[in-house]
Amino acid sequence: MASCKLYSPRENRSRKGSLDDLEVATLLTSARYNRRMCRLIGPTVLPIALLGAQLISGQDSVRSNADVPDAATNLVRMHKAWGAGTSTPNASLTIKELSRSGRTIKFNLIAEGVAKDGIYSIVAWPVTQKQPVGVQQGVTLDATGLAICAGTPTTCRGDKPNDPIDLVLQPVPGEPVRIGLVSASGDIKVFAKIVPFPLRGEDRGCTIEGVLLTPGSELVLIEGSGFSANTELTMDSDSEGERHSQKSKADADGRYVIAILPYKQGVAGGNVKVDLKSAKCSPSVRIPWGRRN
Repeated sequence: MASCKLYSPRENRSRKGSLDDLEVATLLTSARYNRRMCRLIGPTVLPIALLGAQLISGQDSVRSNADVPDAATNLVRMHKAWGAGTSTPNASLTIKELSRSGRTIKFNLIAEGVAKDGIYSIVAWPVTQKQPVGVQQGVTLDATGLAICAGTPTTCRGDKPNDPIDLVLQPVPGEPVRIGLVSASGDIKVFAKIVPFPLRGEDRGCTIEGVLLTPGSELVLIEGSGFSANTELTMDSDSEGERHSQKSKADADGRYVIAILPYKQGVAGGNVKVDLKSAKCSPSVRIPWGRRN
């Protein structure tokens, strides 16, 4: 099999909650790729349409949306855009889990609605990177849409002809896996994302989930679903004793999305507990932040 090992760094540095540090961390930290398995093809700038997302200051010195740095705002927008909305029309990508052992998970990629005889590059966007990076060139698809190394002069080579490409990852809880297939011209592209180990809470049919957008959880996306349409919501957060509360509404589909900065000034690490309260339900989730060993 043709394997690509994409390991996220475990040795995140201790942060002090500075918004300037958030941008620096996003720019400078990098994922570790096993170069024996996959050729890195360098940073890949993709034509991602930025989508809107609401931001709040969370547990930090910032007290208004206007003070949240552009880097954090754009990071949220790009994450939300990664998927069907920026893929080629009528095309899709599935990240299919094959196996897991502890935190190590193996995946295949299956594309639909794109040319099977085309040649593509696999791109990934780890939380440790400011933008997507190339993982493997010369990828093509079999008759089912499975990403393979065909072993021809213009395609990548595996252990055998038409060898399925396995992606091997070690995400931490709450970390998204964001993968794409892009043609050489950029005219054909499909993107998908999953969270293999979700940080999630449920209550009476309502769900809240925390998605990490930076290595040390400096920026976390809170996603709520299953609420009544347009219902009144109260979001309460408690990060190591620092508490905030905000009232809002679910959308017409019963969903609610907001980003928070959970770091507490002067504290190296801890947990933030987030509750979404409505008349129908009150799910909660606890999200660790700070240095991971």
